Amino acid sequence: MPERPGRTSPILPAEFVRAAGRGMSDDADPLAIGASGKGRGSGAAPGVRSGRGARIRGRLRAQLRSERIGLALALLACLAPGAAILVMIVVLVAQGSLASGHFWTLLVRPRVLPVERSDRDADRALVFSVHVATCDEPPALVIATLESLDAQINPPDFEVIVMDNNTADPAVWHPVRDWCRGRRRFRFLHRDRVEGAKAGALNIAFAATHPKATHVVVVDADYQLTPDFLALAAGALRRHRADFVQFPQAYRSAEPAAGVVLELSDYFTRHARFADAADAMLLTGTLSVIDRRALAAADGWSAATLTEDAALGLRLRALGYHGRLDSRVGGHGLLPLDFAALERQRYRWAAGNLASLGDIAQLPSRTAAHVFAQLTAWTNLALPAAACLAGGWAHLMYADGAAGAGSARLLVELATLCLGLIIVSAVIPLAACVSRAGVRAVVAASATRIALVPSAARGTIDGLFGTAGAFQRTPKSPKQARDSLPFHLAALALLGATMLADPAGVPLARLGAVLLIAPAASFLLTSRHLANYRAALAS
Repeated sequence: MPERPGRTSPILPAEFVRAAGRGMSDDADPLAIGASGKGRGSGAAPGVRSGRGARIRGRLRAQLRSERIGLALALLACLAPGAAILVMIVVLVAQGSLASGHFWTLLVRPRVLPVERSDRDADRALVFSVHVATCDEPPALVIATLESLDAQINPPDFEVIVMDNNTADPAVWHPVRDWCRGRRRFRFLHRDRVEGAKAGALNIAFAATHPKATHVVVVDADYQLTPDFLALAAGALRRHRADFVQFPQAYRSAEPAAGVVLELSDYFTRHARFADAADAMLLTGTLSVIDRRALAAADGWSAATLTEDAALGLRLRALGYHGRLDSRVGGHGLLPLDFAALERQRYRWAAGNLASLGDIAQLPSRTAAHVFAQLTAWTNLALPAAACLAGGWAHLMYADGAAGAGSARLLVELATLCLGLIIVSAVIPLAACVSRAGVRAVVAASATRIALVPSAARGTIDGLFGTAGAFQRTPKSPKQARDSLPFHLAALALLGATMLADPAGVPLARLGAVLLIAPAASFLLTSRHLANYRAALAS
């Protein structure tokens, strides 16, 4: 194991904190001028490119977005199905490996690894710096989160830094600033033109952290904490003697969308639990408690990926720090309020986590296997499979003569098998929850997961090719919610219906057609449950 850093100063490297914003509120700490949070080895800050080479790379990545790759594969499958078979075989083998990982976390009982812990910090007095990053959030929502922090029972000493970034309308952030004024524990910072999305905001808060703080606690703006959360966090740190502790995500007023909650919580009940037993736990972004020295040693939060939490967890593991999962619920947040927000979240998780895969090589093999399972929890290769299915079917329907017909039939069959494997490996882990969650919740959770397969597939390809778009926040206002069927789901359903009407002489193509229609059909159930959830929040 790498040698752990000693008691170094928590002061950040000079290059870590740089001017990135203007418009300080009058509550702002002058130490926190701005940060984009490069992170270790992440290169230039987002949006900062120079030179002809960078422009060429940017144009190349734009050409390699998932939609273009899908169209190119469909064209290849239509014009040269024999060549596309080779691609499909590689995809099928890779998807089989991913599916085996899903079944591994489901069927294998995790073996708890004994980990030696140092007692040198056993008597250290804990001081928490709670960081709440906000961007154009409803002020009442943020204030409710802050009130839950203000109402903590028997906590260790703590401060709260509210870091509002890039909120253009003063009417949105002024009420939060005014609420913080006069409260000893609370500091409010406001910055404009902050780069790096949430990572940039958290780095600014980290630079403004009180010198006596021993740990940073990250709380999302919509999370209302249980009254004992900070006391739970302190107890977990002492009990586990860990460098970071992650609490599970939970949601309030979520009974109308119990299936969506079950689908989201599957990560913690399987992947995180399995990784925790193997001492390979990562971070998941909110309700995270991190030793300040460890966060400084990792160069803070990286804005180089869409999932700054997983990237930080991976860097901490590579530096020899240890983390644990505490399964107790410490707070409840909001679900994504509509299907579009749910899709953006799933795309971000799939694309962002894959961008961190290259750092796994720094870890021991056993740890790397469990970290890989966490980072690929949302990964699937449905996009190339669907493209090959569509292209092979088009060849059979419209190509003249029998040349390549045999290859096209085989291609359609392989692509259908791959799509079937994706759906089965996605649904079976949820079906295993039927005894504790009930049939209705499992059906709803399965529908949610199937509906999200295409967005995760796009995120997978963009993550592999480094072409993921910019960070997109999840709206928290019901007024912004929409229930319309996404275009790509409608297009897949139309293609599937056409194939179902004429499978081009390939019986298995009918199954492929049903699999193409399934996400749109599943959307209808998921969208209805999210609409009921919004209604419950409003009542």
